[in-house]
Amino acid sequence: MIKKQKSPRSGFTLIELLVVISIILIASSIIFIGGNAGGGASLSSSQRIVSGIAQGARGQAILKNAKTRLIIHNDPSDLDQYRRFFGIVYYGTDSAGLEGWIAATQGTSLPDGIYFDAATSASESGASWSATNMPLEYPRTSAQTTGSTNYLYYEFNSNGTSANSNAYLVIRAGTMIPNATGAQVSQLKVSEEDSGLKSALIFRRAGTTTAVNEPDVIQASSVTEIK
Repeated sequence: MIKKQKSPRSGFTLIELLVVISIILIASSIIFIGGNAGGGASLSSSQRIVSGIAQGARGQAILKNAKTRLIIHNDPSDLDQYRRFFGIVYYGTDSAGLEGWIAATQGTSLPDGIYFDAATSASESGASWSATNMPLEYPRTSAQTTGSTNYLYYEFNSNGTSANSNAYLVIRAGTMIPNATGAQVSQLKVSEEDSGLKSALIFRRAGTTTAVNEPDVIQASSVTEIK
């Protein structure tokens, strides 16, 4: 009697599952925002969104065996996305054989009123976080080495470890407004009511992140507070 050969089983790898779970986490956080009011709820959801993006970037680094970056929009000419829009890029070769940074996602915006706080992130992280602008056309999927929009970034090595060990990524509630002269310089202003609405992620050497939810633990930044 001839036994039938079983077809090989197909399934997800651990890294693919990590990326999928991160995407689900981001989506569920966005849904959560829609059903909850208040800056505290938005901040809590934003922290989960950023955590999911960070783990998605780490998963991409391992999956592609390539340097990967969590990028943050840093062009004040677009206040809708300025320091609210996050994405993931990895360094590789596209289908045309070009080498450069390739978008891994379409990007995600934080809810209204929540922003990346670059000043506090820099003061907490010191030399372990690079505030260098990275010019890109995002989310273009072809490889690129430059572009017209500036992004700040946190980097993962090809093995998934953090290139910014113990660096802080701080988010907080506030209002982003242009300066009085109309130049492309914007400032995050925080009301007295929202002054305590801030949280952070710490990027650990292994590539994981630690949430910080106590505002007093996070240093005050140079943002202008509205009294």
